[in-house]
Amino acid sequence: GDNKFPVLAFLDLLIRRSLTFNMNWQSLRNFFSLNNLKDSQFLPSQVDLLFDTKPTQATMARLSLLSAILLHLVVVSMQQGDDEALEIRQRFNSTSVSMINDQIQREFNAMYLYETMASYFGRPSVGLPGFKKFFKKAADEEREHAHKLIDYLNMRGGHVRLKPITPPSKFEWFSALDAAETALGAEKNITLELYRLRDRADMESDPHLVDFIESEFLTEQVTGIRDLRELIARLNKAGSGLGELILDKELN
Repeated sequence: GDNKFPVLAFLDLLIRRSLTFNMNWQSLRNFFSLNNLKDSQFLPSQVDLLFDTKPTQATMARLSLLSAILLHLVVVSMQQGDDEALEIRQRFNSTSVSMINDQIQREFNAMYLYETMASYFGRPSVGLPGFKKFFKKAADEEREHAHKLIDYLNMRGGHVRLKPITPPSKFEWFSALDAAETALGAEKNITLELYRLRDRADMESDPHLVDFIESEFLTEQVTGIRDLRELIARLNKAGSGLGELILDKELN
């Protein structure tokens, strides 16, 4: 009939015809150079133009090659369709998308670090429930940050590419002061990377991403670093032993 049919039906018919008739490769190349594989609708008569009239057994040997070519065309078409569907991705540079995915990994890494700290201070042999509570809250905040970034990528039309979470380099700390100093170093590194992401967004003229990083992350990071510095100062003054227990009680 003369009813048009979509690309997948077209490809199926093309493969089945190739089992019987000899493919005209020049016609095939010309056809795909003149048609948009994703959006076009095809007539059965168009398929006939791609074959010679005489059957040949040599076509059987070409089937695997033809199938590979068509599979490649389908994959390319799907990728193009995916990109074309992302019309909401305005001024959202691919480098920014990659940097956000990296930042998601850092947030989850920090979450692992703080979960490890909370677990350590929650041990009966350590007995510092206040510090356990402090670092458990920090872990929850890092998880929330990662989810914010994931939601933002989806909102802007980016693709989330989750990466492996790196476990902490150690699982025990000499003291609460040791853990707090480790946490401060982690927060400073995360903040530095957020500044880099913010500056990249500014360079790419992406004010929405700039505002998102500044309003949702940077203020909280600066406040968190200040709180950790104050905690470290108090731990230094209080010392280990009884002073650490008093601070733990305040945190709890």
